[in-house]
Amino acid sequence: MWPLIDGNRCLEGAEANLFRGAVGMMVDQLVLELNQDDGSSSDEANAEFDWIDEMPTTSAPRLYTMWEPGQRLWLLERVATSLLTSRAAPSSSAVYEATIETVYVEIGDLIALEICEGNSISESSWRQSLLDAFVTRCPQDSLLEAMQFEVTAIDPCLPPGLAEKLRVMGHDLGEPDMAASTSSSAPDASRPSDWFAWWAMILDRLVDATYGPRLHHRMDAYLDGDPDQLRRWLQSKGVGHKFYRRIPPLRSRGQTQASIDRLQAIVFAG
Repeated sequence: MWPLIDGNRCLEGAEANLFRGAVGMMVDQLVLELNQDDGSSSDEANAEFDWIDEMPTTSAPRLYTMWEPGQRLWLLERVATSLLTSRAAPSSSAVYEATIETVYVEIGDLIALEICEGNSISESSWRQSLLDAFVTRCPQDSLLEAMQFEVTAIDPCLPPGLAEKLRVMGHDLGEPDMAASTSSSAPDASRPSDWFAWWAMILDRLVDATYGPRLHHRMDAYLDGDPDQLRRWLQSKGVGHKFYRRIPPLRSRGQTQASIDRLQAIVFAG
């Protein structure tokens, strides 16, 4: 159980499914890092795909990425176990906040990949999973008035070539009107970058409505200043100095494998 905006609870239903799926992808990536011994990188492996250059560059928090794969698995296990099971949350810490944020960064990257590949929204797509979680968590959000994906006959995230053909044929692409809830114009279905921003906005609103402000974002402004000022600021937020000092432990291969097994059990339990 985790202290969320509406109290201590676990993620449930569509919210849990979205989070659980992203954790599963991250575990697979971390296992690859642990087993990697040929010196190849993900950038080299993806060099042949043209759409990689179109993907937005969303960076995971350094408070998560700075650690070794085994340490990141430990962090991921701590937050996933508390958010998806009845285990009590660990003490509030910047590294845990950063780990949770990284899970949603992963979701954003997976959605960007879907868009770049031209995959349609389907029941098993990441965009549909995000929509399901967003509708569950934010039923009163004004943005819902602009989202008619369930009744749209033609998916708005079409490959540019196909979108243009449909325009020529006179079909209505069913693009949502965002004017009612935002000052920006409706996304252009032929421009993936517009849809990256659209889905990123939905993701941000979901995270804000679930977790509220993340202290580690504002903490950075105090780290290089007066230590007493940082201490007073942390106290005003109800956390102590350990909030920014917690370090994930270095672990043996056996301990890391145990974390992998527990994480996979949580992922597949859903």
